[in-house]
Amino acid sequence: MKVSLLGPLAVSVGRKPVRLQRPRQRAMMAILALYANRTVRTDTIIDMIWGCSPPPAARNQVQVQVSHIRKTLRTAGAADVVETQPDGYLLRLEPAACDFTVFTALESVGEMARKEHRYRAASEAFRLALRAWSGPALAERRLAVFQRWVDLEIGLDRHARLLPELFQAVRAEPLDEDLCLRLMACLQRSGRIADALKTYRRTRQTLRRELGIDPHPTLQSAEAAILRGDLIEHPNWSFLELEPSLLS
Repeated sequence: MKVSLLGPLAVSVGRKPVRLQRPRQRAMMAILALYANRTVRTDTIIDMIWGCSPPPAARNQVQVQVSHIRKTLRTAGAADVVETQPDGYLLRLEPAACDFTVFTALESVGEMARKEHRYRAASEAFRLALRAWSGPALAERRLAVFQRWVDLEIGLDRHARLLPELFQAVRAEPLDEDLCLRLMACLQRSGRIADALKTYRRTRQTLRRELGIDPHPTLQSAEAAILRGDLIEHPNWSFLELEPSLLS
């Protein structure tokens, strides 16, 4: 069985999609998958679904919906994967069968490698984590990993291959000055000076139009560096100068 949580909830057994018809069934399946192989207390499920105003029969409703989930999964060929525990429920799921679990594991591997100065390994782990992402859920967390990956790639002098990803990211988040800065830096390092300046001016125009503000001084300094003929620099990109031999 596979479960996707990083886009619209999707459950499949083998190649066959499993359709959970009711919204609360889908919500409960998502909660159980989020905490796969760990007991989720019934009180936690109630709180996550109904918040501060659960109905009087909330516990009974949880039992009924879990029963429907079990029946649907059993019919699809995944019997006995939802277990009743003394104080809740547990979903048995292989770690590689859930995109959220894969993403979280690779994010942890990448962060550990980065802290140990194994920069190429860290970049590869972050790249694979991003590939596991399939939708808009937890977008801020994905963006944080994306920026860590971009910083490593720039520091490793692999800026050219970032351009398609960065163009797409800036189009999706036109007010994000951190993304603009990284796109400008990659364009400059690729010899595309006019495009780097155009990127800055487009972002400045968008910020003024949408928010009534000018770019942050960091972004203004990046434009000034380009105009002077200096390379845009950032502390996150200078690790090779500090530790040139730690690249595994």
